[in-house]
Amino acid sequence: MKQRILIYLLSAFFLFTACEKKEAQTQASETTNVVTNDTLTIPNSTEGLKPSLRLTPKAQTAVKNWQLYQGLLKRLDSLQGVSLGKTKNQLAILISTFDGQEEAEEEIVNLTPDNLETPAIKARLLSVETKLKIVNNYAQKSEPNVEEITTGVIALKNAFQNLNLQINENFALTIEEMLEQLNQEVNNPEDSPALENSNPTGKPPIKIYKPNQ
Repeated sequence: MKQRILIYLLSAFFLFTACEKKEAQTQASETTNVVTNDTLTIPNSTEGLKPSLRLTPKAQTAVKNWQLYQGLLKRLDSLQGVSLGKTKNQLAILISTFDGQEEAEEEIVNLTPDNLETPAIKARLLSVETKLKIVNNYAQKSEPNVEEITTGVIALKNAFQNLNLQINENFALTIEEMLEQLNQEVNNPEDSPALENSNPTGKPPIKIYKPNQ
């Protein structure tokens, strides 16, 4: 009886040891695979990329202290032409920035400038966040596809360009404002910006007086 128990215990011990060894080998293999994947390079492709859109002066002033926007502006170009590991790191930082803004909004602390709180801009920003998370999902795969990640990054950058377009439109003059400005220029030509800029030398304009007839 004791011999059977001893044999049983020895068998259980060897079985447990074999399982532990196999699990350790599996984990080591997975770790090596992850490290190898992180060395892959994400190509700096421009295929399908929209032309870069610069913000107008008023728009630039509005986003100057907007942390979320500035983070996107700074890090989007860091997602290509680098290793997958660095790309994943940049994506993680951007996602944490979005999460931080959402947590702040839940605490009734609005981090978005008041003059950018419009439904259209919020919709564009949501599109950027969605594209960001899609790229991150691609990058976190056990067998990441470089072309898939590149396509996702292009879509993310295009979504950011759409956000820029919407921000610019937010500060564009309405038809009524343009008509009002035009009326002011007609009624007060001396105050017209066009006239103010018509003398690039900065010297006083020469006045020509006609003799009284």
